[in-house]
Amino acid sequence: MEARGCEHADKLRQLELTLEQARYEATRAPRRYEAVDSDNRLVAGELERRWNERLVAVRELEGKRDTLLATPEMTLSDIDRDRLLALDSELKRAWESPGATAATRNRIIRSFINEIVVRMRDEVLDLIVHWHGGDHTALQVRRNRTGEHRGGCGRSRSCPRASDARQHHRRGSQPRQ
Repeated sequence: MEARGCEHADKLRQLELTLEQARYEATRAPRRYEAVDSDNRLVAGELERRWNERLVAVRELEGKRDTLLATPEMTLSDIDRDRLLALDSELKRAWESPGATAATRNRIIRSFINEIVVRMRDEVLDLIVHWHGGDHTALQVRRNRTGEHRGGCGRSRSCPRASDARQHHRRGSQPRQ
């Protein structure tokens, strides 16, 4: 929560730096325009167009800065802060509840995730989880090889159901369902 205040200040600082660069470019544009030969109308017209673009960019950035300055930083009252922190224990209780199914846990997770971006490489999947609050988490997961499954109960010798099925087959009976 304290990070929100820093984030606001960082955005303002970045906007100020961008505005400073735009102003510098806007002050250079008239000098370039004045330095060109007046007989060369194509170049003069292009320089005048660029000069106008720089002035428009400065005005837009000043408007964004003014809007950001007018927007109050997100600060929470002590009561709101305590309520948010109390949600943490409620979430843990819901997650660890004996009645919580996989579908319930999936719904909980999906309520926090905005999107997941996946980039595939040879043996690894690079995942970037975009959370609803704006944070990102980068993960790397090993890819399954051909014939390999994460469920763990394919034809693996270490799988209890597979070995149970083999034993029943040897005895001539059907495996349990």
